Amino acid sequence: MTRALLGQALFFFLPFAIFFAYLLIRQRNPLAFEHWEKSIPPLAIAGLVCVVAALLYTGIAAPRDTGAYVPPQFEGGRVVPPRFE
Repeated sequence: MTRALLGQALFFFLPFAIFFAYLLIRQRNPLAFEHWEKSIPPLAIAGLVCVVAALLYTGIAAPRDTGAYVPPQFEGGRVVPPRFE
């Protein structure tokens, strides 16, 4: 679950990182608030669009296993992981 949340956070902050790099390339101080104040709402919207696109892609392209689900169980003193049969 943590990996999924961190992946989505990465997609959200991607436009901010690109804008940060843009400010560095333009030789402006990326830590000065005056460069960010008008850009925060569009960057947040772009980040949300990236997150939604990533979620849609994951939902569409995720592998679909067919068959019966067998939950994890003990066999011979060890745990057998879950699987599809």
